[in-house]
Amino acid sequence: MTDITRCKRAEAEQQRVSAELRQKNDELERFHYTASHDLRSPAVTFTSFLGFLERDLASGDAVRIRSDLKHLRAAAEKMVARLDDLLHYSRLGRAEAPPDRFTLHELAAEVVETLAGPIAERGVWVQIVGPDFPLSGDRFRLSEILQNLVENAIKFMGHQSEPRVEMGAEPEGAETMFYVRDNGIGIDARFTGRIFDVFEKLDAASVGTGIGLAIVKRIVESNGGCIRVDSLGPGHGACFRFTLPGALVRGEVYAA
Repeated sequence: MTDITRCKRAEAEQQRVSAELRQKNDELERFHYTASHDLRSPAVTFTSFLGFLERDLASGDAVRIRSDLKHLRAAAEKMVARLDDLLHYSRLGRAEAPPDRFTLHELAAEVVETLAGPIAERGVWVQIVGPDFPLSGDRFRLSEILQNLVENAIKFMGHQSEPRVEMGAEPEGAETMFYVRDNGIGIDARFTGRIFDVFEKLDAASVGTGIGLAIVKRIVESNGGCIRVDSLGPGHGACFRFTLPGALVRGEVYAA
């Protein structure tokens, strides 16, 4: 073996190892984000409803006290479930989780419960509308799509006096198009192609790292789909639309 051949093989091996390290670093970064993100949501809900509980205890409102306790219990259960999911995910590594069977409306309702605190604090009216579609796949991963998009909508609601978020699905040509629509601050058309980039933040003062939408895009694409955002511009809200051909159970649709 010549010295040139040895150098080329050594260089190829170095490139392979570097590529593996970059991949592992990317996976570790996504896991850290997922852990902090998914545990933060029920924690915020817990903190919010503790505040509501203190207020309602002071006023002696028994009906609202029971409601506060219900949300607190749900937030605690959700946090335990998320911890179990994250532990399972960390053990799986790059392997896929066993597929689960559920519907779009079930998934959306779980997300609303997880985000009950931020939704209540901002006074957002959240609707789950349209026909219900059965899905099959990694429930944990697919819920991240809706959770990130709803959180994003709440974060960028602006000063809207009647904030609304709508989740649903509808036919678009031969595809089933899932969507999360809001009436928030909207997006300038010049920036709609950038918001799915890792760490891209159109508002530097906003909370978060900007990685959420990049993760949404990755999960959508891992299910064979694509995602886009439609907006008439600032002040006109935004609608994130995506397909999930790899998770959609064909031939079954339930009435709204």
